[in-house]
Amino acid sequence: MKRALAALVMLGIGYVSTAPSSAAVTVYGSAQLKYTVNATASVSIATNYNAAGAQGLGAPSILASAAGNCTAPAAEVAATLTFAGITPPGGAGFTGCYYKNAISVGVLSNDASGVKVVEYADVIAGGEQICMFPIDSTLQAAPSASGAAGNPAAYAGAACPTVNAVAGQKLTALGATNSGGAGFGAAGNPGGTAVNANPLYTIYTAGGSTICTCVGNSGAVWKFLGQDIQLNADGTAASGAASNVITVAVIPQ
Repeated sequence: MKRALAALVMLGIGYVSTAPSSAAVTVYGSAQLKYTVNATASVSIATNYNAAGAQGLGAPSILASAAGNCTAPAAEVAATLTFAGITPPGGAGFTGCYYKNAISVGVLSNDASGVKVVEYADVIAGGEQICMFPIDSTLQAAPSASGAAGNPAAYAGAACPTVNAVAGQKLTALGATNSGGAGFGAAGNPGGTAVNANPLYTIYTAGGSTICTCVGNSGAVWKFLGQDIQLNADGTAASGAASNVITVAVIPQ
């Protein structure tokens, strides 16, 4: 009898030692994180620009459609295109004064849809016309240098000329400056550009010349568009000192 009990006890011990593990399995849960990264854009302006797109303060290069009818200043002012003198032709037609490496436009944007860069003037006086020559139509690491030389043709009364294979665009006049700012330039400040947190400009409504329909974004790196500007005057242009304001608008797509 005692031996039988001992055997049963041993069998019980053997059963317990072979039982499967009861450890917990890994389980999961999740939470959704929703957010929006806001699109941002900045613009910079430099005139008489150098190879890096920085503001030049030396004498600009201005080409005359007729020799001797355009003069350049000895030095330039930041965010300014100075045509020291322009002599209209004695008869019909225009004198064109062609400013090389006139404006470097810098763009910094994270907008996934890209941006559109539009340019226009304020009020253009009678007998005058401004032609813009977009050397770059897509954003570049640095603005391209002007290839104009000789005596570029003037505005013809209906269209701007083509100079060094770049077709000129007649700047539209969209009205007087109405931003409430002062001075010129832009808040963006890469590499020695003309910095101004609150410049004068004409508020965009419609029209203007599209320099770039910029696809994609520049991220954290400034990219640039170079251009030349030609100021034209005919015999009806009033003599005396005058000025214009050119506005560059960076617009969401």
